[in-house]
Amino acid sequence: MAGVAGPMLRSDRRAGVRLLAGLLAGQAAAGVLLAVPAYLLSMATQALVPFAARLWALAASCAVFAVADLMNRTPHVWRQVPQALVHRLPPGKLGVAWGFDLGLLFTTQKVVSLIWVAIAAGILLAPASAAGIVIGAALLGGVAVTGASIAYRPGVHRRPLPLLRRLRWGSGAATAALCFVTAVQAWHA
Repeated sequence: MAGVAGPMLRSDRRAGVRLLAGLLAGQAAAGVLLAVPAYLLSMATQALVPFAARLWALAASCAVFAVADLMNRTPHVWRQVPQALVHRLPPGKLGVAWGFDLGLLFTTQKVVSLIWVAIAAGILLAPASAAGIVIGAALLGGVAVTGASIAYRPGVHRRPLPLLRRLRWGSGAATAALCFVTAVQAWHA
């Protein structure tokens, strides 16, 4: 995404700003759309499943996601936003389309599993937080793309794979710690 928005910001600042504004608007719309089912699922879970069982479910989720990140296997769909749209839509509409796609959270690649852990925690433990987490996660991607686009420098060689591996390891370690803390809480609940 920054590979499109970054050069666009340098060649046509207004078009680049429209792309990024559309991206944020699309992500916000998708986040709000997902917030409703997240809230309803959380309310149903809270009504039907005892608190201790919800804590155990969160601990199990954390364990699975921690192992996935530590093994460099963050769960996600192997898909990017539709690149063909770059030639068919003006910058603002392109940003909305790509932003909505990214804001759906489940349709594109993820670097670490922390997003899934946060959503699971919200759904299992706090309905109001579940909605906010989904919206926040959707918008966080737009903020990250905006920052990367502003910092984008053509021709600068970057080695993202070692960095991604370290990010996943850090995510896995943090999620494993959260698993332990949650399991201790579940044991005492």
